[in-house]
Amino acid sequence: MRADRIRNLLEALAEGLYEKDEVLRLAVLAAIARENMFLFGPPGVAKSMIARRLPEMLRDARSFEYLLGRFSTPEELFGPVSITRLKDHDQYERIVDGFLPAAEIVFLDEIWNASSPILNTLLTAINERRFRNGKEDMALPLKTVIGAAGALPPEDDAALSNLWDRFLLRMETNPIEDQEAFLQLLLDTRSDLPGSIPEKDRITPDELDEWHDEIDRVVVPEDIREFILDIRERISRHNRMQEGEGPVITVSDRRWKQIANLLRTSAYLNDRTEVDVFDCILMRHCLWSRRDEVEVINTIVEETLYRYSTSGRFDAEAFRHRLASTLADVRSARFVLERESTEVPLEYRGEYYRVLDFVEDHLTLIWIGDFQNLNEETAIETDLFFYGDEEDYAYSERFPVRLIDPVTVEIAEDRFSVETVQVEREQERPVELDKETRDSLATRLRDLRSETDQVIEAVRRYREMSAGEAIDHLFVHRSWAEIVAAGMDEAARDFAALQLEIDDALRDLE
Repeated sequence: MRADRIRNLLEALAEGLYEKDEVLRLAVLAAIARENMFLFGPPGVAKSMIARRLPEMLRDARSFEYLLGRFSTPEELFGPVSITRLKDHDQYERIVDGFLPAAEIVFLDEIWNASSPILNTLLTAINERRFRNGKEDMALPLKTVIGAAGALPPEDDAALSNLWDRFLLRMETNPIEDQEAFLQLLLDTRSDLPGSIPEKDRITPDELDEWHDEIDRVVVPEDIREFILDIRERISRHNRMQEGEGPVITVSDRRWKQIANLLRTSAYLNDRTEVDVFDCILMRHCLWSRRDEVEVINTIVEETLYRYSTSGRFDAEAFRHRLASTLADVRSARFVLERESTEVPLEYRGEYYRVLDFVEDHLTLIWIGDFQNLNEETAIETDLFFYGDEEDYAYSERFPVRLIDPVTVEIAEDRFSVETVQVEREQERPVELDKETRDSLATRLRDLRSETDQVIEAVRRYREMSAGEAIDHLFVHRSWAEIVAAGMDEAARDFAALQLEIDDALRDLE
């Protein structure tokens, strides 16, 4: 299986590398996907070591590396001009053997030092994999260019920005943090190159061509297309919020196209015929351009992954709407609405009800809140407020008050009416269901109940599968499974709550 073979290659290539596992894995992915990768970080953090190990994965691979300086010339990268061809045939051609145009794996250190003459040729070589040598337009065998520098390119340099856009994967490399790993590095006496890689595990050029034909046939399913569109929309939303506040995140159509190729390659190397959500996590290394965008992109990917794990894959909201429609039919069958005229207490000054005929010379009021707290069993000590002829407050006094009915109270053992107003309102009246209607509604509810059982089981299976996928994934750390698991747990809780609503409705029909 391809995944086992790539895993063996990764283990061999990682020998003697410390805390650079993810960078190495993505460099291998970039090489097989024929995409480019940029590494940045301080000197001495294994950027060149990783690049030098990549050719070991390919059988008979040719490599080229160069440290660019301010005065580097095109001849140093693309080969010297052939004096013989110029003298004997009057043709301007370069001797490319041993230089960039003849290499499969290229490492360019301090790449932002590239001069304009180098940049113009380099852009075409990196992106289109072509090189104009005299009259001949050469197709390059180039698999990947690993660029490196101590920092990101200056934002105000348009020429370097074009070169920067050619690097799909962007990774930061840092000094070793773990003390044990640091001590192992100090005591390690091996060379910078990995140990011996079995010839059977190395990838041949013919195999790589065959793989690429098969990678093109890897399917991007509908849910993953929605995932990618969600990421794109969230970036657009972020940009709209940034209008007038600062720079926006720019992702060219070319990069989106390259991202799709990278995701297909990841799925293929993990022995799948379809892209899945864990492959999509790789986009977080491809969508940012400035340092301050890294956290924004990570957050966008995390939020999209969580949404995918809940409503994106198991849509409780859509099911809730269907259930609400069925529950509405149940209620309309069990109850009929009747309009009736009834009397209710009349509000006085917006906060009182009026007690009629309690005293002859004053208006008697009770707070609405106090009235609503009354009950029929026990009299409650309650304030009554008294107003004079001109409705001016006179005094208040506490009395034992008990509710007799919605518009009658008992005060100090005498009954008094509350001033009322007549209103029209709809009242639900229960009706007896016939057997055919009852059975039909119960069948609809049981079908929905069965569907929730199936969804919860599917959530459980997907949760287990995704956990295993995350553990075995060649290029994504297993910690991302925790976000998927949290989303799955929320989806399961949502459908369990919907089951309770269905069960209550079924009991009401019994």
